Amino acid sequence: MKFQKSILTAALVMASAATLASCGGGSKELSIFLYQEDVKYNENMDVFKKANEYAGIKLVGELQKYDTNYDTIYNLRGKNCNLIVNDQDTIEATALNDEIFLDFTPLIDEHAPHLAEFFKKNPEKKAWATAADGKIYGIPFYTDGETAKAFFVRKDWVDTLASNNKLPNGIKADKLDELTVEQYEALLQAFKDNKDLLGVPKGDPVYPYFDRDNDFAISELSSLWGATGEFYWDEASNSVKFGPMENEFMVAMKNIQRWYGKGLIEPNILDNSTNKDKRVDLFASNQGGSTHDWLGTTYSFNEPMYAENLVEGFELVCILPPAREVNGEKVRLEPTIRKQIGKVTAINKYSTSEEDQIKLIKWIDYFFTEEGHDTLNYGVKDVHWTDNNGTKTYTDKIINDNNTALANLYAIGAQMQTPGVQTFAYEEAWLSTEAKEAMEKYSPVLDRNYNKLIYPNIKLSNEDYKTVNTARSMIKIQYDDYVNQWLKGKLEVNEANFKKFKDALVKAGANNVIDILNKAVAK
Repeated sequence: MKFQKSILTAALVMASAATLASCGGGSKELSIFLYQEDVKYNENMDVFKKANEYAGIKLVGELQKYDTNYDTIYNLRGKNCNLIVNDQDTIEATALNDEIFLDFTPLIDEHAPHLAEFFKKNPEKKAWATAADGKIYGIPFYTDGETAKAFFVRKDWVDTLASNNKLPNGIKADKLDELTVEQYEALLQAFKDNKDLLGVPKGDPVYPYFDRDNDFAISELSSLWGATGEFYWDEASNSVKFGPMENEFMVAMKNIQRWYGKGLIEPNILDNSTNKDKRVDLFASNQGGSTHDWLGTTYSFNEPMYAENLVEGFELVCILPPAREVNGEKVRLEPTIRKQIGKVTAINKYSTSEEDQIKLIKWIDYFFTEEGHDTLNYGVKDVHWTDNNGTKTYTDKIINDNNTALANLYAIGAQMQTPGVQTFAYEEAWLSTEAKEAMEKYSPVLDRNYNKLIYPNIKLSNEDYKTVNTARSMIKIQYDDYVNQWLKGKLEVNEANFKKFKDALVKAGANNVIDILNKAVAK
């Protein structure tokens, strides 16, 4: 057996060596698989120039300008790069199954003193970085803040309806936070019925509600009826449940199907064939009325950099989630909350020499130094931000009329999810007053159970990862099939079809996932 293991190890080393021509791997040039949304790592980004100089390395990006299918690239060659940045569950599953990623544990104290000190002061965060087998395969990007997404409506459209006595009964233009689900539907209907009055280009359709996140659009919209498309922690039963298998989801789909049939929902809401930001397109064409999206970036559409591409008077306003009635009381719930960590960074031990492993750990350690922390969050001091008695202020390289602050930060490598600790102050420095106030008002309605079933709070064994990942793929096929048919009216939403749907989810492995997650939460 020892002989066979030696052969296997040698084979892995040789296989990895064969990839080094495309993924670096020598001490002269190392490689990294890193992207944030559609922005790819570039060695000329100011933040990474600093980190690379600190570690004394030349680090080149594996992803090219026009690469888009990141999951495929990761599996084909990305995981064989020297530094690999991906979701924690993906990294840990790969590490436990393929055994190709370095365990940082033995090297942190000797070669990453700032990271070691951070873990010493923050044992919970060290636990978050630790896999089920007690090893650390990835160093996280520790996030900050709570409020993620929110509901938005076109305030200029609402005001136009109000001035023309077209607002539905009971809705007041200055009381949009008080909307019920029924009133919200009525407002969307008013957008549709009065598209000419609202200035929608003649002959073009209006999209009262749209969502650019095709993976979660239906799940998040279903929250208006107390449902979800995700696995969730149910406090009443003190156990994990799968939203699509609960009766609330059937009720939600009946209503969503009805909304879609009435033309209140953008027809291609589930289309993932393009990476375009629907907000940009539908606001610029004056066709989009309401959405559910990230609060800070959506409020940015009210800023000057977008003005010349939008209709005169364009204005978005964040509203509280429309209320549903439960036992005579109005209940509002925002189904999203920020994750506690973003992506994690791993080192491929087979494609990286021991000498280069030490260099890369030093690169990681840079972001836990005071300078590295500030650079990761804000950019380069006195170039992208200035310090005035402890208050950090962006320069016009970040805050300007040409682009959003976040886009400008990404362009220099700041807030790219390398290892390190995010501070919400980076976002507060560019958020509008309205956005800050909206985050505060959303705080009481956030679903704080959301993170209980998301990494880093869930740690699985290799076998459990295999079971869960296989089941999730099969579940998604069934879920997408039924939801598409229901949404477009090809299948009636009734008890009989809902039972078939649940049976298909169970056959795909939903109950197995529930059992594994219950076991993980109980640890």
